[in-house]
Amino acid sequence: MKKINLSKLIIIALIIIIAAMSAIFISAKNFKSSRNPSAMTQTINDGTSFVDRVLVAPIHFVQDKANELSNLMDTYQQNQSLKTQLAKSKDDDNKLSGLESENKELKKALKLQETLTDYQTVAANVITREPSSWNDTLVIDSGSKDGLTTGMIVMANGGVVGRVTQVNKNSSKVALLSSSKGIDNKIPVRIESDGSPIYGILSSYDSQQQAYVVKNIDSEGKFKNGDSVFTSGLGTNSGSQGGTPSGLLIGKVIGEKQDSDGLGKMVYIKPETNLYDIRFVFVVKSKIDGQ
Repeated sequence: MKKINLSKLIIIALIIIIAAMSAIFISAKNFKSSRNPSAMTQTINDGTSFVDRVLVAPIHFVQDKANELSNLMDTYQQNQSLKTQLAKSKDDDNKLSGLESENKELKKALKLQETLTDYQTVAANVITREPSSWNDTLVIDSGSKDGLTTGMIVMANGGVVGRVTQVNKNSSKVALLSSSKGIDNKIPVRIESDGSPIYGILSSYDSQQQAYVVKNIDSEGKFKNGDSVFTSGLGTNSGSQGGTPSGLLIGKVIGEKQDSDGLGKMVYIKPETNLYDIRFVFVVKSKIDGQ
């Protein structure tokens, strides 16, 4: 095979370039004039346009793709920014909801405190409530330094919720009335009916009924759903000072059935308190007039 002569290639390339430049010059000149271009000029123009399209098309393609990529990145960044704003908004909403809930409970606590003017009380915060024993116990931030002793009644959200069962210097453990383990120190109660008061013992919690169970009710006692139930103040409990104070609201009657021994009634009491959400409590020490 014959070797390609480099000088010939250079000469051919120069001729093509000169011809192309001449064609472009002629095309531009005719375009400026008002005369119709000749057939040869039209051919040159068409050829020049074709070459221009061939050379420029890839550049336009690359530019378009670059613009698309830039727009895509802008959209991605905007989406990420919106996601961040949405997450922050949800977090703010959750905090606001928590503050509103806490505010409502504080108002209930203040209202409860107003009803306990006849009692010595200690206000406390719930500092521990384990998920595994949520319905059984909780820990508050008051203890022996605040005058607390075991057996004292604990109230929250308008009603009795449990008893103090363990006292440390700065904290105390509270056994809830909703405990599935039963109530060690059972609470004597009084049902306020239209007739004479009816007495019984709050002895357990029925998780299916979501209600306290009061036993030892006189089978002849007359009461109805909606009657209020209070602590009676009768009897004493180990570790308490003067037994259980009387007149503390527990809940309302929602039903009854015959006791298993057939000698009395079992009464179901709906708790006055939302037992699931307890943040602030009052520990009732004693009646003021009993000091």
